[in-house]
Amino acid sequence: MVERFLNGYANAFQRWMPAPLSIAVLLTGLAALLALRDATASDVLGAWTQGMWSPGLIRFGFQAMFMLVLGHVLALAPPVMKALGRGVNWVVKDARWVASKVALLSMGLGWLNWGLGLIGGAILVKGVMDEYRRRGGKSPVHLGVLGAAGYSGMLIWHGGLSGSAPLKVAEKGHLQELVGEASWALALPDSIGLRETVFSSWSLALTATVALLTVALFAWLGRTVKSNKAVPDAHAVNVSLDKEQASLSFADRLDRGRWLSAITGLACIAGAVWWASSGAPAQELKFITPDWINMVLLGGALLAHRSVRDFLKALDEAIRGASGILVQFPLYFGIMGMVTGTSLGPWIAEGLVGATSREWLPLALFTSSGVLNVFVPSGGGQWAVQGPLVLEACHALGVDLSKGIMAMAFGDQLTNMLQPFWALPLLGITGLKARDILPYTLLLMLVTGTAMAVGMVIWMA
Repeated sequence: MVERFLNGYANAFQRWMPAPLSIAVLLTGLAALLALRDATASDVLGAWTQGMWSPGLIRFGFQAMFMLVLGHVLALAPPVMKALGRGVNWVVKDARWVASKVALLSMGLGWLNWGLGLIGGAILVKGVMDEYRRRGGKSPVHLGVLGAAGYSGMLIWHGGLSGSAPLKVAEKGHLQELVGEASWALALPDSIGLRETVFSSWSLALTATVALLTVALFAWLGRTVKSNKAVPDAHAVNVSLDKEQASLSFADRLDRGRWLSAITGLACIAGAVWWASSGAPAQELKFITPDWINMVLLGGALLAHRSVRDFLKALDEAIRGASGILVQFPLYFGIMGMVTGTSLGPWIAEGLVGATSREWLPLALFTSSGVLNVFVPSGGGQWAVQGPLVLEACHALGVDLSKGIMAMAFGDQLTNMLQPFWALPLLGITGLKARDILPYTLLLMLVTGTAMAVGMVIWMA
């Protein structure tokens, strides 16, 4: 009965949910209509245009796309692929724990970097499927459960090292830039480091609780839900080059040589080390910003690939995953422009403040963020839209900004289990369908969402 309901939900979701770009356009129209309450059409158009092409926000969009692409490129590097292969060997030792082990590894990768977790989790699932195909063509683990476990890295990414909101607020001046000319902008700190957000005791405790519940749930599902189909053919993940020809031009030797990518990669890592040691005390972790993370990822990816040619081939494979948000980000920035450039922002913030209290604001932000993420599946785009409202509500009710920011981050990552947009790379690599994994990601969302909601009240109030 329950499984029939979940499968019906998955089919309905795929049938009725428009493409993310269509949703972004519809949300833009809704924001414009609401902004016209107290503004002229010219004012709304101007705010939308300035928001779309705000230099700071466009930079933010590039940072987020670059982080996704570099995480994907790193996941395709030979050393990482080899490590994932060893992970597959560890996973398949005991069929009872296959799903829980895949979930554990996927979440570990996702906490480090969302692109790495997204693709690494998919490669793990594909590796397990390939192993069972080699053994006879049928998996002892339900393939939908296995795919959902590989996608679970997206459940904890925004509370990790690549979370859009905590990384952006660590940049000097970002908070003031986000709220514009609001009268209370001067009360905002210059930056909020990861020590106060991602690495705070309450955030780490909540993330660990979610991870443990996820592993336990997939341990139960792996034993309870039986396999129902043969392993399907999957997309080949292959970024290796053809064998080198006997005679190569100078340009070919340069592109295929090891030294050029190695020197550049080492220079990036050295630059990241210098960056970390040249600013505020390292223990405050304020050096960890999107630019610093991307510097480390770029250096690591160049070092992990054997040559510039190999790196570029992996880049061709990875860049497709960022194509959707390339156009969506400016639209979300336009929505943010209307929120901050008209009376729409204060109106929404006053409604949120009036409907809650200081003790319940983290839960309210968590819930509203989860709902918004269904329509704005990009964490970066969501921070651009919701960030000013989070900051204003926290300021008005006297709630610690870091707690409000992380409440929004936890809500955003939770409903990734409901919104299948980011599952598309996994589905392409594994050959699974959205209806295969959605029933189990929805169950995961309900279980871990309850724990997160309790955490909003106990740890973050």
